[in-house]
Amino acid sequence: MTEWIAPGPGSWKLDTAHLETTVSRPMRDLMEMAMPLGMGQGFDLAGAPLKTIDVGFVNGRMYSRLTPLVGEGRDLPTLPRPVLWLATRLHPAFRKRAKQSVRAIGERFWLQEFARWEREWKPKLYTTNRRLGDIDPTSLSDADLVAHLSTVWRHVEWAASLHFRLHTSDLAPIGRLLVAAGNWGLDEGQVMVTLTGASPATSAPARALGAIADELARVGVEPESLGNVREASGVAAELLDEYLAEFGHRVTTGYDLRDRTLRELPEVILASIQHSRTAESPGTVGDQAFSALLEQINESDRAEFTNLVEEARTLYGLRDENGPLTVEWPAGIARHVILEAGRRLVSSGALDELEHVFDTAINELVGLLEGRKYPLAAELGIRHRDRFAWGALTPPLVLGPVAQEPDIDVLPGRMPEMMRAILLVTTLLDSAAQTDALSGTGVGTESYRGIARVVADADDAFERASPGDIIVTRLTVPTFNSVLAMAGGVVTEGGGLLSHTAVIARELGIPAVIGVAGALTDIPDGAEIILDPVAGTVTVV
Repeated sequence: MTEWIAPGPGSWKLDTAHLETTVSRPMRDLMEMAMPLGMGQGFDLAGAPLKTIDVGFVNGRMYSRLTPLVGEGRDLPTLPRPVLWLATRLHPAFRKRAKQSVRAIGERFWLQEFARWEREWKPKLYTTNRRLGDIDPTSLSDADLVAHLSTVWRHVEWAASLHFRLHTSDLAPIGRLLVAAGNWGLDEGQVMVTLTGASPATSAPARALGAIADELARVGVEPESLGNVREASGVAAELLDEYLAEFGHRVTTGYDLRDRTLRELPEVILASIQHSRTAESPGTVGDQAFSALLEQINESDRAEFTNLVEEARTLYGLRDENGPLTVEWPAGIARHVILEAGRRLVSSGALDELEHVFDTAINELVGLLEGRKYPLAAELGIRHRDRFAWGALTPPLVLGPVAQEPDIDVLPGRMPEMMRAILLVTTLLDSAAQTDALSGTGVGTESYRGIARVVADADDAFERASPGDIIVTRLTVPTFNSVLAMAGGVVTEGGGLLSHTAVIARELGIPAVIGVAGALTDIPDGAEIILDPVAGTVTVV
């Protein structure tokens, strides 16, 4: 019988949003390092009453826990309110964080992080990703491949840590806007519409493909292959090369190193070009929603509302720009280096199968390339069998004691203000599914009728969905962007107003219904359905 033992003290929650049950060993190692490091930096910067978010993998499944600022190594009982009040004002760690919370909000730390992103981090990521992606690992000697793998993996670790650090900044101003809007009695859904158009990175692949499609239409070519695109005109070839240079190396069918990059899916690129469409300017939609809401609040509050919307718009785009640049692109580059290493190790007999390279830690992979004997091929085969066997297990949703709701108001400094914002956006990232049959939270203004394509993940969607289909899935992540760019609509069983599905639906102008209980079981694959985002309903025709 398989045991499910918590990786440490505290309450550990199952994460189902990012990684599949067959997640590779290097990605497990990366998450256990990068998430605690990056979130710890972000929490410290924000003056949060938490140390970090820890990650642990149990039988291949990812679990995480909020790590308390004090007593992280023990299961501590919930303190009575008076005792907690006193403790948070006397303990040196809380006193330091309380002062930082005042500075963080007063100085708008998220704007400082965004400025550094634009000035330093984003240019570095673009430059390094392009430089490392331009190196063909098949052309390297064994020694140079080892050096290149080490360089790429250092970049992956740095970028992934930055990814999690930035999540504190990219969510804080959105949470502050929504908290204030709730106090003014504004509808959360309409408030989120004001941010439409503020995430250009989400729709950037679609815009790039649209430029290629426009050039092909200008010269009157209907391509049947990417070779036809290159032959159509010099401009079309240049646009395609630029698209591949920026987007081609990013993992696209998932977040793991095992997931395919866009360069490995030429048929998807071709279909995306063929069915590219131009949507209404999303910025226009956002401005209209902002003007309508401005009229609903007191004149004395309008300046504050305007400032909150401007700050939220500034950081809103960072959230979906962050993942592709810090995770998907570096991981895609690493994937191709690891695969080349695996092919050489299979050829030398150090691996029995290429897939076993994903059961090898990076330091072990380097050692094998350098001629070391361990781990043995047989051991890696056992790891591989275990990894795939885990997929048949049903994991508990929580390991350890059930977490208690924090008493936010007892916290010192401006911690309560920050925590209310963070907890609200956390709720909107993955709201509970509606109990009514095939209903949820709608995004969009017009109904759409089409064929439902029920898919397990982005890889499944790429394989089976046709342009104009309505994608029905548990949830979407940025790896779905290419397929959603040619979808007619999207329905998810999970997610909320701040989920990736909601963001990309607004940016691409496609209708969506999110948080639909029973979507995967009650909507037959291939059925014709009507998606009504205004009513938030899905009807099976």
